Amino acid sequence: MAPCGRLWTLLYAVIYCFEGIACALGPTLGSGETEPGLDYQKLVAKLEILDTKITRVEVASREQFSSLESKLDKILKLVDNISQSVQIVQKDIGDVREDIKLFQNHSHGQLQALTGSASIIESLLVEGHRQKQAQPVRSEPTTVRTIAAEQKLFDSCDVAPRNASRIEKLLPDLGFGEPFPVFCDQEYESGGWIVIQNRFNGSVDFYRGWKEYKNGFGNLYGEFWLGLDKIHALTYSAPYELHVLLEDFNNFTVVAKYSHFAVGNEQESFAVTKLGEYSGTAGDGLSYHKGSKFSTMDMNNDVQGNNGAVDWTGAWWYKKGHYSNLNGQYLLGKVDHTKFHGKGMTWNPFRGDDYSLKRSRMMIKRVLNQ
Repeated sequence: MAPCGRLWTLLYAVIYCFEGIACALGPTLGSGETEPGLDYQKLVAKLEILDTKITRVEVASREQFSSLESKLDKILKLVDNISQSVQIVQKDIGDVREDIKLFQNHSHGQLQALTGSASIIESLLVEGHRQKQAQPVRSEPTTVRTIAAEQKLFDSCDVAPRNASRIEKLLPDLGFGEPFPVFCDQEYESGGWIVIQNRFNGSVDFYRGWKEYKNGFGNLYGEFWLGLDKIHALTYSAPYELHVLLEDFNNFTVVAKYSHFAVGNEQESFAVTKLGEYSGTAGDGLSYHKGSKFSTMDMNNDVQGNNGAVDWTGAWWYKKGHYSNLNGQYLLGKVDHTKFHGKGMTWNPFRGDDYSLKRSRMMIKRVLNQ
């Protein structure tokens, strides 16, 4: 029972007792010299006044308690809202940190690409100026073929000088537009190879969008993706074979060879339209993807499932999963199955989906006897 309730009970008991005593002693007291009945009435009046005050105090206390309880509820709700806001802010801070990290990696890759492109442009300008000074003025119309001859352009790396691996500008046959630079590997298997993908240290972020995979990114002297438009132009200008060189962190190297390789145009979503017979030591990690369209983080062409590029944090010819993911994350070997299964730079037949490889190098070469 509350203190106020107990006080009321006590007061009523006192009043009741006084009333009983007054009834019992009334005649006797009334016959004396004094007037005790008057004292009793005064006492009852004071008790009634006290009772009224106590009632007022109790009512006021209840009102104050109710007000305090309401304010406490509001404070608790405010604290809960602040706690939720703090959690949201903390999450936003984490997201911003991740965005900054991705931006730094992306900027580093772009800086490398710009540095390499500047060197290429400078060398081409010097060479073009030298040739312009050495050649007489010609009045006849200039064709694509004459431009190629004047600028010493090649249609593939197999006809470029074989004395060293370096960047060359190629102009494929069948009118595929402007010439473009490629890295010609003249050391692997007698030379003549065009490198279309190169990864070896994780310095370039390969988790990118459709436009970048279409046009290409990175540094031709470092890590890069040549570009789907260029790969299509090359593989549709003549028959090409594909070799995929892979290396793990124990420096064990294997190769997957395909006798024919071609990629469709953008209207075909750069699908693997042709893929020849497999041979080699790496295991066949690409035949599963034959006919599949290319998908990126912002362009889902995987008709058999969710966006594989998002699920596997890469960009590839996904088909409800994958047997290879060479544009996945660079994760330094064995990975946690629960967090990174299939998300690294993987080739399933070689080291499986829970191992991110050290090196990947995709190269194509024109097949001259077809």
